[in-house]
Amino acid sequence: MILGGLDSVVGAIIGGLAVGILENLMGGYLDIYFGGGVKEVAPFVVLVVILMIKPYGLFGTVEIERV
Repeated sequence: MILGGLDSVVGAIIGGLAVGILENLMGGYLDIYFGGGVKEVAPFVVLVVILMIKPYGLFGTVEIERV
């Protein structure tokens, strides 16, 4: 849900599917080289990278609040 954006239902669905697919692909391809455990770590690494680039998620909107 964080990956897709907190205020976007479609973004939450796409983000959940992306994390699931990414987890299985990374586990299948990279576990051979790193000896296991990549399946659990890879989604968090990608999540941190995406949130560093787009802090509101992929489909989130930037809310500016004036005080």
